[in-house]
Amino acid sequence: MKKNNNNLEIERKYLIAYPDASALNQIPDFTATAITQIYLMPDDSGFGRRVRERVFSDHIEYTYTRKKKIAFGERIELEDQISQKQYQQLCKEADPDHHIISKIRYAIPYRNQILELDLYSFSRELATLEIELPDIHAPVQIPDWIQILADVTDQPGYSNFSLSMTLAFPNVRKDDTI
Repeated sequence: MKKNNNNLEIERKYLIAYPDASALNQIPDFTATAITQIYLMPDDSGFGRRVRERVFSDHIEYTYTRKKKIAFGERIELEDQISQKQYQQLCKEADPDHHIISKIRYAIPYRNQILELDLYSFSRELATLEIELPDIHAPVQIPDWIQILADVTDQPGYSNFSLSMTLAFPNVRKDDTI
């Protein structure tokens, strides 16, 4: 995840058809990580809060993140690496209205972009693709083997925060299909 100096996250998000396992296995230079994400009780800051455990092939990372939407496809994101002990302590603040999100993230280099393809434990039909951009209008390039169903960049129902409430994707609106 690259941020500018203002901790500004700019990204497009797409709902995609669950990719074929053989296509995923043929990707050169990808990184796959197992992610467990827990949303925390709100505080007075106005930021959404979460903790994340990310399991790599050779290590585990823990992060504490605060996010706040500021414009279409743009959020302030404050993210800190934390210890396992801090992670476990923050987990005690888990919001009971949210389920734990479990997903496998494929970070895929493609034409000077990093595609983040998320496969969720609750779906074998749909997945999401996120692409961080220098600005929201920058062109996006997506490989042919990824089937885009809808641009869901500004649809809150497709955020991980919302998905953690239902563990299901909302219905795609016809006007959002690509």
